[in-house]
Amino acid sequence: MTEPARRVFLAAVAGAAAAIAGCTSGGKEPTPTGSSPVTRAPSSGNSPSPSPPAPLPSASPWPFVRTEVEPQVKGSAVRLLEALGTWPRGQEGVAPAKERAVAQDVPAGSVPHLVTQAQPLLDAGPEATTRVIAAQYGGLLSARASVLVALRQWGRAAEGKVEDGGVTVDVRLTRAASGWEVSELYPSRAAKPLARPGTLIEQVVAHDRIRLPPAAEADIRAGQLRPKPLRALLTLAETYEIDVSVVHTGHPRNVFGTDRLSDHTRMRAFDVWAVDGHAVIDPATSDALIDGFMRAAAKAGAYNVGGPRQLGLPGFFSDRVHRDHLHVAFDSDV
Repeated sequence: MTEPARRVFLAAVAGAAAAIAGCTSGGKEPTPTGSSPVTRAPSSGNSPSPSPPAPLPSASPWPFVRTEVEPQVKGSAVRLLEALGTWPRGQEGVAPAKERAVAQDVPAGSVPHLVTQAQPLLDAGPEATTRVIAAQYGGLLSARASVLVALRQWGRAAEGKVEDGGVTVDVRLTRAASGWEVSELYPSRAAKPLARPGTLIEQVVAHDRIRLPPAAEADIRAGQLRPKPLRALLTLAETYEIDVSVVHTGHPRNVFGTDRLSDHTRMRAFDVWAVDGHAVIDPATSDALIDGFMRAAAKAGAYNVGGPRQLGLPGFFSDRVHRDHLHVAFDSDV
């Protein structure tokens, strides 16, 4: 299935159930410690009658493309999170989660630690389904890596209703003799939404051409993206459909492998995994489309724009990390 088709498919299923050197700085859907609960909203489409509850959306493994930079790195991160966050009725809880981790070839000594870190994904009720919205590199070194995975999860509430929510997880991996292994999971922690978000925030989160994973939307609602990048999103949305992957939470605090503070931590950056429904990493995606978006982002005020190709102009950069997403950062707040 192509990326755009998969995006449309996921959006359709979600509607029915509800009626990824480091990044220099996140459809509407996540500092990496702790285990805050996943924000969930009751799906409005379930009938209050005693009829059998609506089924959860089915599992749909994230597809990989032949141009993936480090297939084992991203694959290990994605498949573990899909497994930990999805279970049938009767398989909830820590013990079954440990079994699912073992089935993903996680070393036995790492299982208890990783399952504890994944607790926000394990609180969805007696059954749950988790799907990956976007998976991008947060950093790639010779022996260490980071993959940022934006997730949506559907769970069964106590009264039988379907609830949906999600997190973004900064998955850390290390290279062992046998290959890459997941070593840490850092789920995003949503901040409290602003009581009075203001028109700018409301326009961005409501825009039908700006699609936000749960954690990214929560960041914006909490005021964790500055006005300048918010205005740039609105400007870009006049021309493009934008699939955001990461905004603030769920991203490494520092540029991976350095002591330099990320622009995501400064709340001055957002990442984009697809433009007009075409994934940045997909070899079928037009170079002109992605390059045009990068130039438009710079015109909208970004001082640092990263992507899959070096455009040969000041303010643009490219590296292995940015083959799968676009990084758009700003050097001021307004």
